[in-house]
Amino acid sequence: MEPNISNTDLMVGVVEALRSKSPKELLSYAIFNEEEEAKYYARLAEKAGRVSVKALFLKMSEESRKHRDWLYRLFKKLYPNEEPTKVDAPSVEVAPFYPEFEKVGDYVSALEYCMKSELFAKKTYELLASVADDEDTRTLALSLAAMEEEHYQAIRKMYELIVSLEEKNLSPASLKPGGYLFTDDLKARYFLLDLPSWTPLIAVIREKPEVFLEMFMDRKIEVIWVTKTDSDHSIRPEAFPALKKRLCQFLRESAKDGRYGAVFIQNLGYIALELGFKSAVDILIYLKDCALLHGGYLIVSAVKEAFEPREWALLTSELTVVS
Repeated sequence: MEPNISNTDLMVGVVEALRSKSPKELLSYAIFNEEEEAKYYARLAEKAGRVSVKALFLKMSEESRKHRDWLYRLFKKLYPNEEPTKVDAPSVEVAPFYPEFEKVGDYVSALEYCMKSELFAKKTYELLASVADDEDTRTLALSLAAMEEEHYQAIRKMYELIVSLEEKNLSPASLKPGGYLFTDDLKARYFLLDLPSWTPLIAVIREKPEVFLEMFMDRKIEVIWVTKTDSDHSIRPEAFPALKKRLCQFLRESAKDGRYGAVFIQNLGYIALELGFKSAVDILIYLKDCALLHGGYLIVSAVKEAFEPREWALLTSELTVVS
């Protein structure tokens, strides 16, 4: 779902107020807007109880702060003896909205609002770029639009995941044992964040472990990096088949403690490319059956376009597609 932007008059008003501004004034305007956005997302993070949404809002706040710092450094580079000042123009962000975060509907409403706000800002900057009086202002406006687009996409993925979970009556807190498939890696990570904190977790990943672990904060996760480089806690792709017994043992041992473990496999398409689809899917089905046997969970991310139609049909027949 893409929220409709009904604030056309407000958007035009912002553009009209900014179109004749100098690059210095536009920079100042953007700096103060990013400051306010960082504060707003930080406040939302304080109020949100759902771990994944809290992590999202903290990330948005940090990115807004980084955007502000980047814009400020640019300002000081161009105007070393000056400081940004408030610009007489309407805010590119709509009025703050603070739900109570007591039920799913509160999260949906908050995310819808944030998507609307980011999309409004993006479209405003794009419109400004199309009517700007000079090339510097046009270039800066397009850079700002790209920043807002990144925020919009990250929030939209969380929104789609929460709506999908609600429609399919799935909850990370009360998940049935078995295998689950995500067609977007970020959505899979959001889902992992919302598993009960006592759930033991092993992640078999395709990106640098430090990058993967950034959004998991203090949660303890064992990470195995599938890579052709030599690194700690890594295996080469051809060694992946030998890993399946270790992962099944992990699920079995977790069940003995009554905590029930989860195994996450990131980017199944890469494993299939290296091993061949049949070998990859044999491992996948083995691990799904281990999860069923021991009350645990297999969570997989995979891009549909990386597979032939018949291959994808088999994957989706064995795993529950979440989002």
